[in-house]
Amino acid sequence: MSQVGSVEAVEAAYQDARNAVAHYRLPEARHHLATARSLLRDLEGPLCFELELRIRLTESWLTCDDLGLGAALDQVSSARLEAEEAGRDDLRSLAHIQAGVLNARTGHVREALAELRAAVRVSGSLPVEDKVRLLINKGAIGSQAGELAEAAADLRSAAVMAGKHPHYAFMATHNLGFVEYLRGDLPEALRWMAEADALEADVDRSVSRLDRARVLMEVGLVDDADELLTQAAGVMRAAHMSEELADVLLEQARCALLRGRNTDAVSMVGEMLATGEHGGHHRDLEAKAIRLEALAALAPLADSALESEAAALVRAAEALGRQQIADRATALWVILSNRGRRAVVGAEADRRLRRMRSSPHLATRALAIRAQFSLAATRATRERLARAAAADVAAARAGMLSLDLRTALAIHIAPVIELDVAHAVAGGNAWLALAASERWRTALGGVVSVSPPADPAVAALWSTLRQLHEEQRDAAPEEAGRLGSEAGRIEHQLRERSWTAGKKGVMAGRPLPTREEFGRATVLSYLWMAERVFVVVVAPGRKVELVHVAQRRAAAEMLARATADAGAAARVPHGPLAASVLSSLEHSLALLEQMMLPPIPEEGPVVIVPGGALAHLPWGMLPRLRKRSVTVSRSVTAWHAGNTLLTDPPTVAVAVGPGLALGQSEADLVISGWVDAHQVPGESAGVAAALTRHDVLHVAAHGEHRADNPLFSSLRLHGGALFAHELERVPLAASLVVLSACSAGRAQLRPGDEALGLTSSLLAMGVSAVVAPLTDVPDDVACATMGEFHRRLAAGEDGPAALAAASRSLLSRSFTWFGSNWKAMRTH
Repeated sequence: MSQVGSVEAVEAAYQDARNAVAHYRLPEARHHLATARSLLRDLEGPLCFELELRIRLTESWLTCDDLGLGAALDQVSSARLEAEEAGRDDLRSLAHIQAGVLNARTGHVREALAELRAAVRVSGSLPVEDKVRLLINKGAIGSQAGELAEAAADLRSAAVMAGKHPHYAFMATHNLGFVEYLRGDLPEALRWMAEADALEADVDRSVSRLDRARVLMEVGLVDDADELLTQAAGVMRAAHMSEELADVLLEQARCALLRGRNTDAVSMVGEMLATGEHGGHHRDLEAKAIRLEALAALAPLADSALESEAAALVRAAEALGRQQIADRATALWVILSNRGRRAVVGAEADRRLRRMRSSPHLATRALAIRAQFSLAATRATRERLARAAAADVAAARAGMLSLDLRTALAIHIAPVIELDVAHAVAGGNAWLALAASERWRTALGGVVSVSPPADPAVAALWSTLRQLHEEQRDAAPEEAGRLGSEAGRIEHQLRERSWTAGKKGVMAGRPLPTREEFGRATVLSYLWMAERVFVVVVAPGRKVELVHVAQRRAAAEMLARATADAGAAARVPHGPLAASVLSSLEHSLALLEQMMLPPIPEEGPVVIVPGGALAHLPWGMLPRLRKRSVTVSRSVTAWHAGNTLLTDPPTVAVAVGPGLALGQSEADLVISGWVDAHQVPGESAGVAAALTRHDVLHVAAHGEHRADNPLFSSLRLHGGALFAHELERVPLAASLVVLSACSAGRAQLRPGDEALGLTSSLLAMGVSAVVAPLTDVPDDVACATMGEFHRRLAAGEDGPAALAAASRSLLSRSFTWFGSNWKAMRTH
């Protein structure tokens, strides 16, 4: 082989080794590097000198894996000195880059950034590809060091410079998303990461999945994060990526912690520490911090051993310069010590908690609030902290248009909510307990007023999803499975696209209504606590009461029994069995009422703020409420603020979906009740358009509640379904929406009583009131009830009163008035 041919063979083997390292295929990299060295042995000349140094720099990855960071840095330093003696600034720069990457890989980010800054200073003669690689590494490491402006500038330059190198464009764009995550702009972070993921680049994506999982955890989408982490862990184990795998295992333990699976988190961290899959001191500290937080949750009483462990963790983190871990450990130490009446106070602890409160991440700020709350000696101090935390979470939600993100975010603040409301309940003052619960229901329940711009690509995805669902209905089992998988993939894409929609500005909070503003209404606001259920009763002419109604577990069991009986009663055909099922339902409802409904005035409207699993209860079925005007609302504040009185005759639209034997009959009855109502096409586009043009929309259709993915709960319409998630892209004008569709009122609950489903989506997007059943309702019952209901509405009756009067059978009382009062001027 000629000299030139041999050099080309060395370069080829070297590039193969670099590619293998980039994909974390280290055994393969060893093979290619050995081949390159073997071919290089008999060659001479300047190019051979350069190749030999580059091979040594790449070999340092393997050295670090085999012998540790020190040995790898010695190898890099030796190569750098030789480059300096030879006057090769380009090779000096490469050596600094390698030293920086190795330091960063083992957690020494400040040292890494210093090396990369040195690399930039001597990078003038580097090829474009190496300059791009330098800027990407410097941007990524700068972000870890907290130099976010510098990091963003580096990454933007790298993305522009990447040109014909899509794998570098991927890395620059993805890392720019991670910088936005560190800045606290989570929709923007997800947007950049999604843009990177869409690039056709031949790169290993396991580390990018880890980064994206961290963002998803910060917004509270823990299940989605855990799915990404599981994927990343599988790839990393196969590729023997021990350092990166340690990070993934840590984040999986953090997922368990966020889910409240504290025992699992302790077990996962213990296994990780025992097997050595933790990659050094900084991960040891991270693991111990997660373990400590989980143990603190499992041991709500004083525990001196845990206090000592927290204090030791603070000292260890300080010694290694791990400020964020020291801060978190301090917060946990404060919480634990306060349980034993040995509160950790002092300038340093106060300084650390204040620094945590300024973090761009809600999870960090919430932990600091919990610690400060535990130190608060007076109700006034706790009130001030709670108000600040509520304003904080409202501001965090204000930057997000996605209902998925907005409702998930509450997972971080849930422990603070529990502390605040528990203190208020313990004080025994009913009005203060109501005010505490309303503080959080208001902070977590603001209405999104800005719709994202139209996106043809998103519209095409919705169209495809509708088609897949329709094809799946009549497909053979094997084909239905394939179509279901494809539909799931489209749903995932649509969710991800919604996450990237953000807006700026803080939603204005509303004050709790005064006693006078409650008017004639009796308000029942339920507080679903850790072990017990309370209700605040505000009734005309009575003192506000705080009543303990049930143990949480017993209430949940009775509620499950009653809702199951209600569902069975709607499905059973007429006959002896129907009588038996109805009898069982009556019995369950009587027991549930005895447990959950305190004495209230016998007249006037009733407003219920259910809390927790009580959101699933058709309240109008309870014996004492069957002839009452009942409104179910997310908060007292929202109920009062959303009251709607139309002084002009409302515009009314009616739509009918397929497969309803009495659907057209129901539509005719509804239309006949109003002076100027008309039918619109019973298809997704027609219904969506009606929501933007009419005051009232009535939809008679089959409904599907998706417990697994509630934002894809839907109404079956001609040509395909209309999904709850789609409503986020519709500028709604309707103030009243009636969904005559089985179970359309159901929702899935997230932490903070955040509900997801068709009805909750409409209310969250600004509709004042929604009428929907919480269980299945027979067609004939729905038809008769809805006809009478609209006749009364058109006659000028209050909406909840009209629904109560029209619901003349037990099963018809499944129809529930959600939101606020609504009334139109008489149209006849």
